[in-house]
Amino acid sequence: MPELVSQMWICSRSARAVFLLSVLALLVTVNSYALGNKNQASGHSLESSIQSVTSSSPSQVISSTDSEEIERLCEKMRASVKSLKWDVEPCPPDIEWKIGGQSVEGQPLVHAEIGNPHSKNTTLVFSMVHGDEVTPLYLGLELLQWVRMNRDTLGDFRLIVAPLINPDSFFKKPRSRVNSRGVDVNRNFPTRDWNERALKAWKVRFHSNPRRFPGKEADSEPETRYQRELIALAKPIKILSVHAPLNFMDYDGPSQLSLARFPKDYVQECLKLRKSLKATSGGFFPGSLGNYAGQELGIPTLTLELPSADPTKARGYWEQFRPGIRTMIEYQMPEVALRAITDRMTSTQWRENTIH
Repeated sequence: MPELVSQMWICSRSARAVFLLSVLALLVTVNSYALGNKNQASGHSLESSIQSVTSSSPSQVISSTDSEEIERLCEKMRASVKSLKWDVEPCPPDIEWKIGGQSVEGQPLVHAEIGNPHSKNTTLVFSMVHGDEVTPLYLGLELLQWVRMNRDTLGDFRLIVAPLINPDSFFKKPRSRVNSRGVDVNRNFPTRDWNERALKAWKVRFHSNPRRFPGKEADSEPETRYQRELIALAKPIKILSVHAPLNFMDYDGPSQLSLARFPKDYVQECLKLRKSLKATSGGFFPGSLGNYAGQELGIPTLTLELPSADPTKARGYWEQFRPGIRTMIEYQMPEVALRAITDRMTSTQWRENTIH
């Protein structure tokens, strides 16, 4: 019996040793995995590359270099705003900027979020898509400050604003519509018709106008990918993109012509939103945001074309269009419509369209 007890003790001790070694191995694996994820933070996935400038969350701690990068961007924006004689602060201290990518020249592509982070009523706003259309930048910056001061009057909402989509072409002299590689980032989205029609339309319809060059291949530009990835991450139920100078509100999204692809109740709600904003459908182009997000993904996408790019008129445009922008932010989709778009956003087809 003592010998048996001794053998049992030896076996038990051996088992404990194996157990402890297993635990140590597991800890090493977990640490290696965590380090691996940290090292992958510079990849193309927006979920891994977005970095909070002020967050204390361990997964979003930003390095001093990134903080300095944001500050350099803010300084450049302040100098530009001053030269345009605008009375708006581009980087107020209580706005939390997040980096979601880099431009061709390595400048940060930033956005800010205001409102209830858990709200299903999410509106995504893009401005300064074309660097020589300066008035949209004013609306993007002013919108953030106005919502910050009036958030208690807006009900349940979540607003994400990316005010400077094309920083390279905005900061260059002279400013340009296309990005640093000469590509129109609003003709570069990977729409289904891009391969067949984008370059052909550019050559035939636009006579190879370099201001409208869609790129040599779809989704080639970081400024386009940033918008696409932000859509995939934010899952907005409404998108507003501000441009100039065509002076109208354009609607792309579900309509009576797309009842075969989208639930009837959802289409009806999208058309109600279109009517409330007095938007029209001006057609869409291969590789455009309206084609990609509105027609293919089924997200109501409004393009606000301001009357001009004259910086002296920017404040007046903000006052003129603020009520309509507020209407869009506050517009609540009924539950049946929310379920329709939520189901679509979680579908395999939607994920394949948004993340390539």
